[in-house]
Amino acid sequence: MFDLETERVIKEIENLNKNNPKVVFQAPEGLKLSVEKEIEKIKQYFKQKNIDVEIYLWGNTCFGACDLIDSHVKNLNVDLIIHYGHEKLSYANPEIKTLFIPAYHVFDKDEEEKILDNIKNFIEKHENEGKKVAIATTIQYKKLLKDFNPSIILGCRGEIKEGDIILFVGTGRFHPLMLTYKYQREVFIYNPISKCFDKISKEEINKFIKKRILAISKLMLNRPKKVGVVLSTKKGQYRKKVFDEITKLLEKNNIYYLPILADTISPDILFYDVDCYIIVACPRIVLDDYILYKKPIYTPEEFKLFLKNSFKYKFDEIKEEDF
Repeated sequence: MFDLETERVIKEIENLNKNNPKVVFQAPEGLKLSVEKEIEKIKQYFKQKNIDVEIYLWGNTCFGACDLIDSHVKNLNVDLIIHYGHEKLSYANPEIKTLFIPAYHVFDKDEEEKILDNIKNFIEKHENEGKKVAIATTIQYKKLLKDFNPSIILGCRGEIKEGDIILFVGTGRFHPLMLTYKYQREVFIYNPISKCFDKISKEEINKFIKKRILAISKLMLNRPKKVGVVLSTKKGQYRKKVFDEITKLLEKNNIYYLPILADTISPDILFYDVDCYIIVACPRIVLDDYILYKKPIYTPEEFKLFLKNSFKYKFDEIKEEDF
C-alpha cells in the first residue's frame, strides 16, 4: 500500500482557483493501477462539490523524475501535473506546474517492526565484525528508514555515505545494480516486501565489466567510420554538454557522426547505416538493454575509453553539470 497523499493533491487542485482545470496524473508502471483508483476518488470528491475538473492519466511509460511530460501535454493547456513515485530533480525543471508525490510505502505496525528489526540485526552483525554499513534506498522507503539516515537513490544517480558494506533496501534489482556498476563492489539487498536478504556478488559485477570491456575492445579491433550519437530530449536526460563533448571528440578523431534526437530511445527507432551508437541519455539504456539492439551501443564514458585506448572501466551517470 502506498501513501498517495489524496488530501494534498485535492488541495493543490483547489488552489488553482480556475473553472474546469486540466490535470494530468503521471505514474510509473508499478503505481498506475493505484493511481487509477486515486483518480476515481478525486473525481468523486469534486463531483460531490459540484466542481468540474478535467482529469487525464498519462498512459505512456514513466522512467523516473527525469521523464517529465510537460512538453507532451502543452497543447492541452494543462494547469497541473501530478507526478507519483519520485522527488523533483534539481536539473529537471518542468514548465507546467508539477506536484511530486513520493508515494511512501505504508506498512502495518507489526510489519514495520519486523522490517526495522531485520535491518538492525544486519547492521549489528557486521558492526560486530568491525564493518560499517551504509544504507541506500529509494524515495518510497525514506520515511520508514529515517532513523538509519539512508542515502536516497534518485533515478540513475546515487551517492552513498561512507561504509564498508552497502545495504540497499527496496524491491527489484534496478537500483542496486546501479550501485554495483558505480562502486564496483558487491551490494546486499533487503526486500521489505518479501523480508528476504540477497546480494549482487563480485562475480556478477566482474562478469558485467568483462562484457562491457569486450564490447569496447571490438571498437579497437574494427575502428568505426560512422557513429550515431543519440541525444534524449527528456528533461532529466538531455545531457547537452556531454553530447557537445563527445561530438567534438569524434571530430577531433576524424569519425563521422549522425546526430539523432529522440524522446524514448528504443531498438526500433535506431535503424541507420552506422557502425554503432553512442547513447547520450540514461546510462541504463546501454547497461541493461544493449543485447536488444542490432548495432552495438555505448555510453559516452565507454566510447571515451575506446578513444583513449583504455581498459579501465568507468561507470557513466547523469550529473547536474551535464546540462
